[in-house]
Amino acid sequence: MYRGVLVGAGGFGGVWARQFLPHFRDRVDIVGVADIEAGARDRAALALGVPEEQRYDSYERMLAEVEADICFLVIPPAARTGAVRAAAGRGMAILCEKPIAASWEQTLEIGEIARAAGIKFAIMQNYREQSRIRALKRVLQRPELRKINLIESRFAVNYTIDTAGGAFRHQIPDAFIYEGAEHHLDQIRNLTGVDADWVQGHQWGQSWSTFGGSTTLALLIRMSNGVMVTYEMNHVERGPQNGWHSEYYRINTEGGTVVLDADDVIRIVQDTTGGEVVDEVTPVPDAHDEHYALIGQFLDWMDGGAAPFNVFEDNVRTMALTFAAVEATHTGERVDVGALLASSRL
Repeated sequence: MYRGVLVGAGGFGGVWARQFLPHFRDRVDIVGVADIEAGARDRAALALGVPEEQRYDSYERMLAEVEADICFLVIPPAARTGAVRAAAGRGMAILCEKPIAASWEQTLEIGEIARAAGIKFAIMQNYREQSRIRALKRVLQRPELRKINLIESRFAVNYTIDTAGGAFRHQIPDAFIYEGAEHHLDQIRNLTGVDADWVQGHQWGQSWSTFGGSTTLALLIRMSNGVMVTYEMNHVERGPQNGWHSEYYRINTEGGTVVLDADDVIRIVQDTTGGEVVDEVTPVPDAHDEHYALIGQFLDWMDGGAAPFNVFEDNVRTMALTFAAVEATHTGERVDVGALLASSRL
């Protein structure tokens, strides 16, 4: 039985406390909860059975005082460096919510802290473990489809100030890229099986939205195997919705086109001599995919199993694409993702 601590109990940290971590009570005992807000802290602690004396308003104090094996880190990305340093200094393994950090420089600093401490460190990249994506990847492995030519990826939702994860998210520059689009940029790496060569794009806002900054993002990405990707993130979509867990993917291959839309049906469309043929695949729902799957894989790693896909050494490649996309939208220039990784000396 491992001993774990939860850093961050408000917002999505509360979901970890109420849903994800209780599922693993037979493998990890949560022995400390830290959050600056008393109500969130107490609600999470009650859900996890953490007594009052093990509830902290300071993660620094908790990480210094509590003996634990694992730190589950669910605070905003800009605030993570200190928490990683404190947990790593106590030799704790860390499972961190995505993204790793709020900047490329902070990403590299966190990676260096983890490497220097010799700890296990992974990032919660749960979108790869969606049932719909698992099924999509199985379809793409069909021999008749052969090589991928291009991918169209779309996230589009009618967001308001009440439905976009808190008013503060409307004001943070580029957060909709490094907190939101990061999910889909990692998914593109997952579906193609390779890293990005370069990215170019543009972000912009609308005066009639409730966002203080940009609402829309359009990217063109070239992957290292030559696959071209177009990506749209639109927070002011007044028409067809492709929100979280319902994103649109159109994958054109040598042997046909595969489409996954909000209805979760995977359609394989092939143009044949006899006309258009459509095969449909409906993914089998799994109530314990995504976060549950990755927490389980992390604990298996702790047990001595193979390292999961979402270790820092892999996920930093998603972060390179993500922050290259940020730079591209600021400069209007094509950004070389490989050069960014090379300059980091990873």
